[in-house]
Amino acid sequence: MNCLAILAVTASMISDGDTVRLDGANARLTGIGNVPFDTPETFRPECQYEAEVGAEATELVRSLMPGKLCIIRRGGGGYGRDLAVLFGRDGEDVREPLMRAGLAKASKNADWCR
Repeated sequence: MNCLAILAVTASMISDGDTVRLDGANARLTGIGNVPFDTPETFRPECQYEAEVGAEATELVRSLMPGKLCIIRRGGGGYGRDLAVLFGRDGEDVREPLMRAGLAKASKNADWCR
């Protein structure tokens, strides 16, 4: 995988399950090979369930830090965000534990309130 930049990430930089706060544009997470995934929203969730599961996804990703962020595309993640893959301290793409825990869906914009 080609990285345009590799950045160190701490738990405090995790905005939600699929977004990392950076000094410039934030990063929207994708899986290795640009395999999309979506986690529940924590900012303006559409229902109580989404808010609760979104908090769980955020905490899971924070628990995997410190890690490394591989930026694969500048501005390609929507809302001006960079597109990136985040690896936890064990080197695993964070998409995988989120998917195993049912805290992510293989989609760019999943509906968490049905």
